[in-house]
Amino acid sequence: MKRIISACLEQTQLFETEHDYQVYIRGLEKKRSRYKIVSREEKPDGSVIAKVAREYNAYPVGDYLK
Repeated sequence: MKRIISACLEQTQLFETEHDYQVYIRGLEKKRSRYKIVSREEKPDGSVIAKVAREYNAYPVGDYLK
């Protein structure tokens, strides 16, 4: 038998505008999701590329978000 001890999902996302990025972050906060912005880059066209590590389902996140 196996058990998941900790889990984290890391995504690289492209947001068309800064507003879209802020809406996404507010949504994570509203859900009380644990997350960490690993990196964030603004492009000249106004888009934002963000690497986000966040909790996966209800599993403990361990040391992933430190």
